[in-house]
Amino acid sequence: MALADEFDGFLVDLDGVVWTGRELIPGAVQALAKLLDDGKEIVFVTNNPGKPALAYAERLRESGAPVGADRIVTAGESTAELAAGAGETAFVIGTPAFHETVAERGLRLLEGEAAREADAVIVSGHRGFDYEELLTATRALQNGALLFGTSRDPTMPFPGGPIPGTGAVLAAVETASGRTAEIGGKPEPHLFDLARGRIGGAERVAMLGDRVSSDIEGGRRAGLETILVLSGATSQEEAAAAVPPPDHVIDDLPALLR
Repeated sequence: MALADEFDGFLVDLDGVVWTGRELIPGAVQALAKLLDDGKEIVFVTNNPGKPALAYAERLRESGAPVGADRIVTAGESTAELAAGAGETAFVIGTPAFHETVAERGLRLLEGEAAREADAVIVSGHRGFDYEELLTATRALQNGALLFGTSRDPTMPFPGGPIPGTGAVLAAVETASGRTAEIGGKPEPHLFDLARGRIGGAERVAMLGDRVSSDIEGGRRAGLETILVLSGATSQEEAAAAVPPPDHVIDDLPALLR
């Protein structure tokens, strides 16, 4: 019996599981299409808030896995909802899409000198991160702002090797300010609660991802069985050394069906 037959629902990571950067992992989309055809309930969960849910859904559909935006939950969405309770204004570090996600949750975004008085500082990795952003965030936190981060993932899988992730940017903000962020993405419960709620009819659900510290640890905390794939951030040796270990370790997403 294939491992997929043991479950009626899956939370599935994207980076390192379905694709690496712009490159699809061989057979991953075809496996997703088969799971959907078999009636499996799937929600995709990603710590990468660089794009809105609709963009991820469109990429999956264009690749051959027909899913709607309601089946995508990003750390940007879960972190923005978490930070919305911190006040009325925010200084955001991240991509333009992440800024939009935060604004859609009702927070007014501040820039420049005004941002030093923001109620919240919300951090996600992006390639334009610079000293001025770090300085503004530090001043806002010194003035009493609350600090939120989308994840602590230090890197992201990318063709040619991992690239710095949100954790690297957040570490700079935390070091400069002496503050510790509340995390809205994996492995914290906020994202898992949102995702699990979208497949409430599924009884036996597994978390499938490529990173022990976020995907597997988060799934374990959420009370889900965990499946680690070796197509992304984690090696066979690292998987074997994980404590507690994942419930299952497979080479890649297509291996669910074998």
